[in-house]
Amino acid sequence: MKLNMYRQLFLKIIFLFFPCTLVGHELWIDTSEFKVEKGTKVDFDLRNGENFDGFSLGYFDRSVEKLYWRQNGERFDNASRQGDIPALQIEPDKNGLISAIYVSKPSVIKYKDFKKFHSFAIEKNAKDAVDLHLSQSFPMENFSEIYTRYSKALVGVGSSIGSDQANNLELELIAKENPYTDDMSDGIEILLLYNGQPHAFATLNVFERSTIDFGVNTFAVQTNEKGMATVKVKNDRTYLIDNVILRPASVKLSKDKGVIWESLWAALTFGVKEASGL
Repeated sequence: MKLNMYRQLFLKIIFLFFPCTLVGHELWIDTSEFKVEKGTKVDFDLRNGENFDGFSLGYFDRSVEKLYWRQNGERFDNASRQGDIPALQIEPDKNGLISAIYVSKPSVIKYKDFKKFHSFAIEKNAKDAVDLHLSQSFPMENFSEIYTRYSKALVGVGSSIGSDQANNLELELIAKENPYTDDMSDGIEILLLYNGQPHAFATLNVFERSTIDFGVNTFAVQTNEKGMATVKVKNDRTYLIDNVILRPASVKLSKDKGVIWESLWAALTFGVKEASGL
């Protein structure tokens, strides 16, 4: 227990002073209960870590581009203050599906050597980036990448009726079924949008965490030609789905930020407790 506590503290200090060092980690929106009754306070944590295990980040204007939530067609901006943990607290007084959305401000990471970039690209199913880096004779050391996070969480309140919607994000995962009201016997359909268009034949990484013993299972699914993928789910689980796009930086970014690469990270979290059909 103490070792884990010290590890979490160490990682928090690293992130505070060297935020770019954790680019290879996922960043997701988490909460203790994904299905609540109206009038219940819901704490949304911005978590950074690996394998669906991480520490909570505080709310800071310098790192947050957007943080808001939606329910029943209405949008609500955050009322967070500098350093708040959890980063977002709400107390919904109406039934319906809630989506909480976070967009980071772009950050830059510097690679001292090609090996670390190679490992990251392969892990995120971006071998084409490795091939392009080599074929274009990009630098093999001391080069940079800029990255942006797009994270979303779905929480059911009371009846939980509603549907996930697109938020005009550059990269976004959308649940085409409601995990709190719809039949999950055949899994949940997920749509991946890139620049507002379905992103075909992309890899979605799935982290499945038990709400009983907190064990984590991981697997991957592919989107089809319509940008859709089906994720099989189980009761008493929390799910984190992510996708990463790694692309050459634009001429403007290269000039303004001195970067060679740009990555976009999308994450979607939701819970499954007593789903219909399971």
